[in-house]
Amino acid sequence: MDMKKKSFNELLSIDDADKKIIEMIEKNPDITHSDIAKEIEKSQPAVGARIIKLERKHLLTKQVGFNVKEVDIKVAITYISTKDVENIVKKIENCPFINHAFKISGEFNLFCFIAASDLQTIEKLVDLCFRRDPNVINVKTNILIESIHDFVVPIDFTIENFDGRYCGPECNLKEDLPRFKFNELKQED
Repeated sequence: MDMKKKSFNELLSIDDADKKIIEMIEKNPDITHSDIAKEIEKSQPAVGARIIKLERKHLLTKQVGFNVKEVDIKVAITYISTKDVENIVKKIENCPFINHAFKISGEFNLFCFIAASDLQTIEKLVDLCFRRDPNVINVKTNILIESIHDFVVPIDFTIENFDGRYCGPECNLKEDLPRFKFNELKQED
């Protein structure tokens, strides 16, 4: 039985030029197609076509948010052990506080990044959303002290309106809220 390890090229169906394009854009997202073309010795239109192909394969994506390494927003890394992970995933999928969530294996089956302007807000949210949920067995929260590498986290400004009862208009903990996050703000204008 051949247990040869597959390369990224094989797994992602890319070649060395695609790899170089990804590496160059990772280092400098503002790099021009001309600069890439010179480096990989391809034409500028060929580089543009490769970038489109890589975007369609989800190997190049743009994410807007704050860089944890550069901005003073508090981030908690929360591990949750649940009886039914799908139930909790459904509950948090639109939560403006939970910036990233992953199903994981091991003692805990869910891993979340939670961002807010202060630690008290994070604590209230973890208590409300997880510790009070009968489906949750255990919660472990660590506060991110420093990011070694750039890490972009999307931010939902609804966070500023958290009152300790629910996350915002789309929170699954509150049923009678408007469907869209900013309806309440528009009505006040």
